[in-house]
Amino acid sequence: MNQKTGYILIAVAVFFLITAAVFSTGCIKEENPYDDTKVNEDVIQIKNFSVNSESSDVNTSAKGTIFVKGAGKVPENVQIVALIEIDPDDWGGVSFDIPTGWQISGITSSYPENDSTATPADYVSTWTTADPDYEWKSRIEVGRDRGFTQTKGGTGTVVIELVPVDTAILPDTADLLIAVGSDEKDGTRIVGTDYVEIPL
Repeated sequence: MNQKTGYILIAVAVFFLITAAVFSTGCIKEENPYDDTKVNEDVIQIKNFSVNSESSDVNTSAKGTIFVKGAGKVPENVQIVALIEIDPDDWGGVSFDIPTGWQISGITSSYPENDSTATPADYVSTWTTADPDYEWKSRIEVGRDRGFTQTKGGTGTVVIELVPVDTAILPDTADLLIAVGSDEKDGTRIVGTDYVEIPL
């Protein structure tokens, strides 16, 4: 074996040793802080909902899931994730009536999606009643025009976060009301033509 062949064999051997070292190092499992991510931590209830404006001439709908979280059986947080679709001819949009005993801690909305000129926050409004005896304390409206004119229409995702005003005095039963659609009959405008109530 000449000297040139010896150098080639040494180079090949070194190449294989480096490759083996790199490969074995890549196979070593490193500590990953995300390996212990908990799924549905503290979720005590999961409820689905679906409502559409079947009683009117517009095609508006809301469907999604409600996650109730808490320690033991005491609710401490409610997350509502809703996929909405609002008809361009519907001025009523979608509304969420929040029961007494709960308060809104956050709202995130993408409605109307696929419209680069729109600002989603401009299509969401919140209302609160001062009547302590009213069943629903607050209302969130998405895509509703109180001037009774047609809206943009479109689709989007709305995420609503609720927390109790005081866990010690939460009512035994409380219903979240989700309403969609609008109509006009005999000169009377009707909003929320179809709705569903979900107990929390």
